Amino acid sequence: MPPTRYPLGYIELSNGTKPIYPMNNLFLTYTFDNEAHWETLRTIVNLIINAYRNYHADTRLNPITGTINVTTQYRYLLDIQNTTKDQDIKLTTQDNQATYIEFQNRINTTTPIEIRSTEYFGLGIGHSKGKPANQIWLLAQDAENLLHGQTFAHYVLINEATHVPHPIKSGILYVSLNELSQSPHPAGEMAAFLLGKTTTPNHNEVQQIAENFSSSFNHFKSNKEAAKMMSWYDRAIEEGRHEGWEEGKFAGKLEGKLEGKLEGKLEGLINAVTNMVKEFNLSVSQAMKMVNFPDEERQKIIEELEKENIHYAL
Repeated sequence: MPPTRYPLGYIELSNGTKPIYPMNNLFLTYTFDNEAHWETLRTIVNLIINAYRNYHADTRLNPITGTINVTTQYRYLLDIQNTTKDQDIKLTTQDNQATYIEFQNRINTTTPIEIRSTEYFGLGIGHSKGKPANQIWLLAQDAENLLHGQTFAHYVLINEATHVPHPIKSGILYVSLNELSQSPHPAGEMAAFLLGKTTTPNHNEVQQIAENFSSSFNHFKSNKEAAKMMSWYDRAIEEGRHEGWEEGKFAGKLEGKLEGKLEGKLEGLINAVTNMVKEFNLSVSQAMKMVNFPDEERQKIIEELEKENIHYAL
């Protein structure tokens, strides 16, 4: 029997009632898009960092202090015209040090986590102008090839022969929320809350996190634009139009290969595009922007769809 999970509450969608858990991607970006909840994000991040520092005292990771700024992809998700996709949540300090936080529900994703995280890592360093650009991946399911049975795994640039760290002090910290939730300390209770294992935390810091999540959810459930987008995501998942909603973006996958012409089964993709065009009054190209394909592959798909006159059918 699977363990009991407790939602923050329920949201009324066009296709029924849906439970919303703390790790729901759209809810998280909605929450931390609001400056009133930035300190809650700092608390979550610092609980993780301090827990890791207890695990490995020599780490170069330090708690985040001073003035912070948070950007999320919530507005991007609601604005089809926006093509400046970044990571879901970015926390920046006053001296321009960046921490990217990924709340990852599933391990079996179209692009494996070890690939996606290193791609993001490279992009983060590229934009950091020499400042630290750290990644923190909070995993609701364990990635054994990254964690190897441990609660934490922190990957950094290091001289292979001498073990001297690279001058750029950036790294990727993977966290097993399941393992961490076994700890009696505040970080463990916070992990249990994020996983939906508890709704009544005992530690003051985690109580404050839970209260802020509850407050944000009360606004989220009555937000019409969020409910509309959530309805589409939920319905698309139920009808199998794509492989799931992951990290605040679509991760569609063709069932077949594109080799100069459409081969294999494209029904799921076409249904997804059709639905988006009808509900949001988009062109095929605009709808395809919501699907997570590399630009060159996306363009091939659009061209092939148009060759088949599918844009007329839409």
